[in-house]
Amino acid sequence: MRSSDVVVGILVLLSIAACGAAAPPDGIVPEVVGRLEDARIREASGLARSQQQPGVLWLINDNGAKEIVHAIDHRGARLGEFDLKKASNKDWEDLASFRLDGKPYLMVADIGDNDAKHDHRTLYFVVEPTPKKKGKEKLSWQLDFAYPGGPRDAEAATVDVDNQRALILSKRDLPPRLYEVPLQPEAEDTRTATWLGTVNSLHQPTRQEIAIAPSIKDWFWQPVGMDISADNQAAVILSYRTVYYFQRKAGQTWLEALNSKPSRVSLGNFENAESVAFGDNKRTVFVTGENKHSRLLRIDFNEPVVESVTLMTFNVQNLFDNIDDPDKDDKAYLPLAAKQSEAHIAACNEIPVDDWREECLNLDWSDAALDHKLEILAQTFRQVAGGAGADIITLQEVENASILNRLRTEKLADLGYQPAILLEGTDARGIDVAILSKYALAGEPQLQPLELPDFPERAGDTRGVLQATFTLPDESLLTVFSVHFPAPYHPTEMRIAAYEHLTSLLDALPDNHHAFAAGDFNTTSTEDQREGLLDAYARPHWTIAHDLGCDDCEGSYYYGRDSNWSFLDMIFFSPARGGKTTAQIRGDSVEIANRYPPQVSKNSTPEHFHSQEGTGVSDHWPMIATIELTKKQ
Repeated sequence: MRSSDVVVGILVLLSIAACGAAAPPDGIVPEVVGRLEDARIREASGLARSQQQPGVLWLINDNGAKEIVHAIDHRGARLGEFDLKKASNKDWEDLASFRLDGKPYLMVADIGDNDAKHDHRTLYFVVEPTPKKKGKEKLSWQLDFAYPGGPRDAEAATVDVDNQRALILSKRDLPPRLYEVPLQPEAEDTRTATWLGTVNSLHQPTRQEIAIAPSIKDWFWQPVGMDISADNQAAVILSYRTVYYFQRKAGQTWLEALNSKPSRVSLGNFENAESVAFGDNKRTVFVTGENKHSRLLRIDFNEPVVESVTLMTFNVQNLFDNIDDPDKDDKAYLPLAAKQSEAHIAACNEIPVDDWREECLNLDWSDAALDHKLEILAQTFRQVAGGAGADIITLQEVENASILNRLRTEKLADLGYQPAILLEGTDARGIDVAILSKYALAGEPQLQPLELPDFPERAGDTRGVLQATFTLPDESLLTVFSVHFPAPYHPTEMRIAAYEHLTSLLDALPDNHHAFAAGDFNTTSTEDQREGLLDAYARPHWTIAHDLGCDDCEGSYYYGRDSNWSFLDMIFFSPARGGKTTAQIRGDSVEIANRYPPQVSKNSTPEHFHSQEGTGVSDHWPMIATIELTKKQ
């Protein structure tokens, strides 16, 4: 290879890395408010607001420095310092402040471990003094802890005072891992931190960015600081190039909040950012770095409040209980002991499809088999939002509300879903559409039947549209339509009638309702190319999620016979035509949720649920998208 080719290659990789670092900011520009006046502060690794004196920030130096905590004002001028007695600065990396039992405290996080060689790390706690020229302060207590699975490097720590715990975010894991440690030890022995989950909302580096980082010494994506606001409702995470600002919704855990979409502010050409802290309110954030006389930045997060709602749609493929319902064709989904009668065997033998007949005769839909089905569905749901699940899920092929509530209460109890919404329809098999939501209903749900007067003989293979309206966190209203259109082997005219029915329901909504329709539209790519159904009956009225994102997605369903992918499962969105909130689908949020291994066959297609073997999950892959809601000013 010519040397010029090497240079060009490096420049290309540098360009890639720079593009990754300069993620589009949310229109907020950091302001340089001063510099660190004290020349002894050469590696400012931690920053924290004062809990008792407005306008004061506390600051620490990185490893190798003396055990001194410095006080500065909001322009970087020196106010004082104190020596933290009986503490050791092995690798001080973050600083946090909080109030406990009415007293103001500082937490010094000695958590750096570049080579991952320390068996334990230490948190030091001291009552916050008033700034003075020089002083000494006695350590209140210290807490030694170890990570489960062995040493880790971390530079970001804060205090969740409501739950009396420290939160620590690892630096070198992809994605970063969030741990908790109780603030006060129950004994002097080393505690084991609890792993809470991964934080997936920060920039995830590409292979090229990872490959070039050692040569240019730029791991810009790594988290190096963290803080939580005084009211415990907002958080910031700092990487070398970006500040991420999170707002916690009512009822959310911090893991859920840190996996929601943050406001992002690029630090531009600011070098060696290491320290972040809230100022005197939860909308102001300060940042500084590891340089002598480093600049002190202030960022004001006073942009319009943005709420996000994550949507998911999933055809769960035959979610039946194992109780015989005489009004439904559920005879395949019974325990084997209940299938021994002559009447049952005779009915099964009338089924023309070999696989279905075999399932009807010999599938043992036992309690254990049903529990397995519920477990794999739960794991599929937990792919979303770092394990927190989507805010609203539309589902298809559910027998009744009882079995869906079992899934909710037995497998998803910690995710905060309201009671399942399912109204019994007239489908001959007894499969219905349903909704799970974390938001409260705003009125009674309705099942809007699909009328097909031109196809009376096919009425038993249709589902109505389940309509429900919810109150969102910003108090706007979102109407949800859960759909399951007639199957592809039915005439195209039946699906046209279903699209027209959905449009009429949208048109009947008040102007101040946002709306989304999601589910199994049963529109194959072949039919759409031939008939132009989406262009004629969907796009004039709705934004289709996969038109905006999911560029690498082939589809949600695979027809093996034709080697053909289709988006049978889709999410449509229509924002309110009035009201005080604007809303849109975030393009980069649209994706197929197929990271749970049992969902994927050896051919990288949806692995349908094999009832006999208990393998696979569903013959459909779920689709997800996030709606962003911004209050008008």
